[in-house]
Amino acid sequence: MFCGAQLSLYPMTDRFVDIILQAIEVFKHTDGIRLETDDLSTCVIGTPKKVFEVAQGLFQPAAVTGVHVVLNALFSRGCPGEPDDPICTPCTPDKPATEADLIDLSTLPSTGIPVSAQYSLYPLGAENYMEHIYQQIDEAKKEGTYGGGKHFATRLEGDLGKVFATLYNAFTRTSLVAGHVVVHATLSANSPSRKKNEK
Repeated sequence: MFCGAQLSLYPMTDRFVDIILQAIEVFKHTDGIRLETDDLSTCVIGTPKKVFEVAQGLFQPAAVTGVHVVLNALFSRGCPGEPDDPICTPCTPDKPATEADLIDLSTLPSTGIPVSAQYSLYPLGAENYMEHIYQQIDEAKKEGTYGGGKHFATRLEGDLGKVFATLYNAFTRTSLVAGHVVVHATLSANSPSRKKNEK
């Protein structure tokens, strides 16, 4: 089973075209993934770890520029409608998720980029799905990235690398109990609203 994502990057600058295209260009010829870009988003297909690495790799260079940048990301694994779609043919086979696939946040080097995020987790087809959602909220608290509850979403805060790792871990853990898993996430870096609130 493969993983896919639709990623939309929004740099708040008149240089947005260059920033977006430069970020995408880095991954155009990366082994083990498929990239499809249109006027709405970039579709990335591969194993979950590679897909999340590409998502972080698109967002991080834009965040480093210092401009306010937002990433809207929709991750999906196990969608029953995907295998017959030729655009979503996986480039590399995926294996079932295991605990060994999880990222230990304590081992991650700091990117030096603080971000805010909100995400919604959908363990589709899983019984007692709210229990699985609450479990991932508890895990985010343990990982130190939990930023509080919101209407329809959970807030995450912290270093860019750790926030992406929390999203990946939640996605991977839920894949152990649900055949079809979706994560919808919005990440923001260098927001003037955040800077104002920190003063």
